[in-house]
Amino acid sequence: MEITLAQDKALNALLYFAERIKPLYLTKAIKLLYLADEMAIKQSGVPVTWLNYKAWKLGPVPEDIYQQVKYAHHQYLKGNGGHTIQQLEVSTPPENFRDGILLTPAKDFDDAQFSDYDIEVLDAIIKAYGKLSSEQLIELLHSKGTLWHKLVEANNLDKQFELKNNRSDFIIELTELLDTDYKRSAFEVAYQSYLLQNELL
Repeated sequence: MEITLAQDKALNALLYFAERIKPLYLTKAIKLLYLADEMAIKQSGVPVTWLNYKAWKLGPVPEDIYQQVKYAHHQYLKGNGGHTIQQLEVSTPPENFRDGILLTPAKDFDDAQFSDYDIEVLDAIIKAYGKLSSEQLIELLHSKGTLWHKLVEANNLDKQFELKNNRSDFIIELTELLDTDYKRSAFEVAYQSYLLQNELL
């Protein structure tokens, strides 16, 4: 399965979280990932990962990362041992937990892809939200005024969630958070750089 630059960096960020938050379950992990991108773009105009997040019933979800982890978990269930995706071990927790997918480090985090600022953002997210449950993070991201809430309300997605297995193809536009010319310019320059790097993979 081909991994894009954004996915590779996102999986590395999840590894960073998994080393510092134990246990770390898939739902919580992807909420933290979204919050990191949202925080970075609010502050600097540039997200940490460049992932696209879709508006699903339980909040913002990077579908490509979600599907890769689900696939790795399916492989785990077919065998007797764990299964890794990049640097993450994907397994089922011993206790009966609703989330069902546990992420643990398969190797040490490598910060080669991350700037000092990226790490500061990840650390800030861990400090602010690392002790919250998946349910608390979902409630936070569902709050009135969030990008998820605005998108769901504008497109009447609550009814669609009932009909389409709690999912939608609507992408949350983090660029709506670019509130200054400086941030918009920073985003455009960084995005062109990201596209170029992704082509060189």
